[in-house]
Amino acid sequence: MKKRINTNSAARAVIYARYSSANQRDCSIEQQVEKCRELAAREGVTVIEIYADRAISGKTDRRPNFQRMMKDASLRQFDVVLAWKSNRMGRNMLQAMMNEEQLRSNGIRTIYAEEDFDDTAAGRFALRNMMNVNQFYSENMAEDIKRGLYDNAANCMVTNGHLPYGYKADETLHYAIDEPKAAVIREIFTRVSCGEAFVDIMASLNARGIKTSYGRPWGRSSFQKILSNERYRGIYIYGDVRIEGGIPRIV
Repeated sequence: MKKRINTNSAARAVIYARYSSANQRDCSIEQQVEKCRELAAREGVTVIEIYADRAISGKTDRRPNFQRMMKDASLRQFDVVLAWKSNRMGRNMLQAMMNEEQLRSNGIRTIYAEEDFDDTAAGRFALRNMMNVNQFYSENMAEDIKRGLYDNAANCMVTNGHLPYGYKADETLHYAIDEPKAAVIREIFTRVSCGEAFVDIMASLNARGIKTSYGRPWGRSSFQKILSNERYRGIYIYGDVRIEGGIPRIV
C-alpha cells in the first residue's frame, strides 16, 4: 500500500482522466477513475467532480474537459486533483509542469495514483524526472510511428485508413482498384473533359444515389478534389514521397 500523503480530510477533490485511442496500452478512463477513487479513499478526501477527455492526445492542452477543470481551478472550486499518472497532465514536460504550477498557484495539489511524489524539493525533483521520461516516451513513439509510415510509403503501401474514392486496400495493404467506384471516377473525368458543368454531373450522381467516399451527397468541392488528385494517374503520394506508377492507374 502506498504511504498516505498529508492531505486535509475535508479537502474537495476532483479526478482528471484522459484516454488516447491511438495508444491501446493506455489505462481506460474507467480504470483511471477507479484507481483515483481508491486514492481518494486512502487520503480521506471527497471526490466532487470527474473531468474526462476521451480519445484526445496528452500532447495538446486543447482538451475540453481539461480546460474546464483549469477554469474551475482558477475559481478555487476544489483543493486537490487526482490523476492516474503524471502523463495525464501533458506528456510535454514543460507543459505538464506549467499546468501543475498553475494549479499550485491556486492552492491546489496534484496527486497521482500510480506515482508517489512527496510535496518536497526531492519529491518535485523526482516528478520532473518522471515527466522527462514521459516526454521521451511520447517523442520516441512518434518517431517510431513516423518511421513506420515512411517505410510503408517507400513500398507504396496504404498509410492511413481513408483512401481516395475508387481505391481499396488489398490483403497486403497495397492500393487496388475498387472497380464500381473507379467507374464513377472515369465517368466524372470523361464528362468534365466533354465540357459538362459540375452542377449537372452532381445532380446526375445524386439522383442515382451514388455517394462520396464519406457517404455524403456530391457537391462542387468533391469534383475539384478528384480532378486535382494525381493518384488517379497512378502516382503514389505520401508526405514528400512521390512515386510514378506506384499505384494502379484509373484515368
